[in-house]
Amino acid sequence: MNVGKDYRHSGLAVRLADILVLIIADHIANIIVFRKWSYNFVNMGEPDLKWVMVMGYLVSTVFFTGTKNYISYGIYKEIYNTLKVHFNIVVFTLCYMYLKKISSDYSRFHFIIYVCFDIILMITVHRIMRHMIIKKFRDTTYCERVLFITDSERALPTIQKMKKTKNWDFRVDGVALIDTDEVGGEICGIPVVGSRENFLDVLQHGIYDSVLIKIKESDKCNFEENISHMIDMGVTVHINIDDFDISVPVGVRFDKMGLLGVVTFKLYEYNFAQVFIKRVMDIVGSILGMFFLGIAMLIFAPLIKLESKGPVLFRQIRIGKGGRRFYIYKFRSMINGAEEKKAELINQNQMDGQIFKLKDDPRITKVGRFMRKFSIDELPQFINVFRGQMSLVGTRPPTEDEFLEYETIHRRRVSIKPGMTGLWQVSGRSSVTDFNDIVRLDCEYIDNWSVGQDIKILFKTVWVVLFGKGAQ
Repeated sequence: MNVGKDYRHSGLAVRLADILVLIIADHIANIIVFRKWSYNFVNMGEPDLKWVMVMGYLVSTVFFTGTKNYISYGIYKEIYNTLKVHFNIVVFTLCYMYLKKISSDYSRFHFIIYVCFDIILMITVHRIMRHMIIKKFRDTTYCERVLFITDSERALPTIQKMKKTKNWDFRVDGVALIDTDEVGGEICGIPVVGSRENFLDVLQHGIYDSVLIKIKESDKCNFEENISHMIDMGVTVHINIDDFDISVPVGVRFDKMGLLGVVTFKLYEYNFAQVFIKRVMDIVGSILGMFFLGIAMLIFAPLIKLESKGPVLFRQIRIGKGGRRFYIYKFRSMINGAEEKKAELINQNQMDGQIFKLKDDPRITKVGRFMRKFSIDELPQFINVFRGQMSLVGTRPPTEDEFLEYETIHRRRVSIKPGMTGLWQVSGRSSVTDFNDIVRLDCEYIDNWSVGQDIKILFKTVWVVLFGKGAQ
């Protein structure tokens, strides 16, 4: 899921780290002041100083200073913000002591040592986390991949401006120049991948979550239709222009990408808390699923090998979120080399559109037919879910051939992570024979997504799988 600013600025990780630092700093202060090496995590009597400090920290960050932008802080801003947080913590703690009339129960020296060490540790941990996130996050599937659409005059200075900041939540992976054809070249190490004639095709078939548009005033009137096409693809559109008059039914907000102010057009933006719950469900579900995968491997691996030569697991490149390629895993349910024989059967395709399905496919083995009926062949996809390439619930992951044949509206299907199951699978599975119906169901899922909907689909999937309804 593309969770937008709610995800990037949640501050959840830094708050958890700060609470841990508060506890560690208390332990260090106890060792220095009281020579107390053992540590009581919970005091059944009057609250320990650390828990009063934790309460003060939560009050400060929730109602006053916050932690949402710490990734973008320089060292001086980091020090200033940390001192401001601790000023609020100290005031909260002193007020608590005064109101409870327990100030004499606490050592002033211990309190000072505690605060000093916590400031030092908090700044250190923030800088380490910032470095790790900036360095590692940009290589994950959550980092927003951007196609920069501009002209040759604005390309170089804008990219240089963006490179001045260590942007961790997005990266420009390609440039499309609308006033010249320099495809194959580079601008500051970023490849030029498109021109005015083909940038929509590049976006449609490339690995991009969003576009950043920076063009001159005279080109505005020629871009409304293009932007509508981009939004139909499920791609987020950022425009670095003060005013862009477009009548499209999407969310519009003023935003920033590094140092650039942009206007962002987006069909949907999901709540961070729900996306976090979805990922937790995926991890827990995939771990449980891999247990059943292990049992299935013991039973079906020998049967697969006995019936036909070839590997037990079938591996194929599929298209994930934003056009990312990944290998999907399944139990092999067809004869070895089935992909090469697909061309011979293409004229018998029983699906309408960019997808291939054949009811009595001669390539399917006897064991494979049984596994497909009860979706046992898909159990290895729990590996993909655990890796974060797929989700338990989502859209169907297309093959590369299907993806390259997509029209504009079809591109929306890869604006989120693909899933092991989804609305299509619980709405008749193979009885749905029109590709446009599959697209409609996938888009309906994307537009109305919620954790509650995922849970309903999972329960329906169990029912469908147990009774083998709609499977081929």
